Amino acid sequence: MKQFLYLSLLAAALGSILPRAASAQCTYTAVQSGLFSAASTWAVAGSASCSATPASGSAAKIVISGFNVVLDVPYAIGKDGALTINGQGSLVGGTNLALGDGTGDRADTWLTIAPGSTLRVAQLKIDKASVLIDNALSPSQPTTLTTDCNLVLANSVVTDNSRAVINGSVDVSSGAASNELCGTGIVRIVGCVFGGNGAIKQLAMNCASSLVTTICSQQTQPSGCPGPQAGNNADQRACDGLVPACRPLPVELVIFTASLTSRQGVALHWVTASEKNSQSFVIERSADGEIFKTVRTVAAAGTSSARTTYDQTDEQPLFGTSYYRLRQVDTDGTTAFSPVQLIRLGSANAEGLAVYPGHEAQQWVVSSGLPTAVLASGPASVRVFDALGRSQPAAATPDGSQPGRWALDMRLLPPGMYIVRLVSAAGSFSQRIVQ
Repeated sequence: MKQFLYLSLLAAALGSILPRAASAQCTYTAVQSGLFSAASTWAVAGSASCSATPASGSAAKIVISGFNVVLDVPYAIGKDGALTINGQGSLVGGTNLALGDGTGDRADTWLTIAPGSTLRVAQLKIDKASVLIDNALSPSQPTTLTTDCNLVLANSVVTDNSRAVINGSVDVSSGAASNELCGTGIVRIVGCVFGGNGAIKQLAMNCASSLVTTICSQQTQPSGCPGPQAGNNADQRACDGLVPACRPLPVELVIFTASLTSRQGVALHWVTASEKNSQSFVIERSADGEIFKTVRTVAAAGTSSARTTYDQTDEQPLFGTSYYRLRQVDTDGTTAFSPVQLIRLGSANAEGLAVYPGHEAQQWVVSSGLPTAVLASGPASVRVFDALGRSQPAAATPDGSQPGRWALDMRLLPPGMYIVRLVSAAGSFSQRIVQ
């Protein structure tokens, strides 16, 4: 009987432990840009019990590296869970994110935003967990944490070495004395600070003197954002008065994405939450990620507190890997840069030749990623053959503005399969097409 009771208790104990252990073994790595709730966004590693998408409240490890994921559902990172955003990736959405569940140690549950990466959510609640906003990737590419409403801190550690923008209030009304908000970066608070007189002073006192974040408060609580969790702390302007006022941000960029279109162009999409004295956005493109050239200049909204959406298409993108960024220009001439987005046009093993439809019927674009010197040596030529290998009358006109690109006119040819061949000093490259 004693043995049976012992085994029963052991089974019950294991039953309470194993589910958490199983969930702790689930790692979700983003393999493309997409919705947080979509299985196609994630590669899953771990036990067979892991779900296709991260389970809210679990100890899942989530990694977003270089992709733009949309947080389309509320999500809670449970004890022992972690979220890492790196490689200039982003997690952006209009829903709430919670980090920690108030149990365990603050070091058990983590959010890491690596250099140049972005997190933006409706409200962020951190309850017995740790957050690192890493150093900026460059002076023009900060690491950012942004909330559309409140940042709620409860017995947690936030290290901000770049930029945090709180478009609501900072709520430390629950356990203010045990919170830490440290680092070498800047925290901008549009609203107020909830948590009793001296709340911000207490946050600073918990840091080393050399690691006190510069905090500023504009004292304008946006409509629709909730009040403090502790109802007796409705407005702590006396606390706000202890910190300097904010200089308004000229542009609050919510998201910037680049994606391929069905016609092999690059669709550029960005949204701003507000703009102040904004003159223009300059779309810049680079083949190596270092030297950027202007593609197009788009007029900005000027001064607006409303959400503004911009859409542009680069109809003549570079073949292979290219990089896009926005340069935001203010009316006083100052500039700021968006995170950089990476696009790959064509397959990695087809660097010599890519052929895709043009803007008109039976008009094609021939593009080569070969070096300009190689294309000029010979020089390179484009020819068209039918399925039997017979040469066809199709004119290939070089694009004078961009070496390695031709406009291919196939209006004289009937529908069918053809072979487009590029002959260069580096050899011949062929691609089949059907028109």
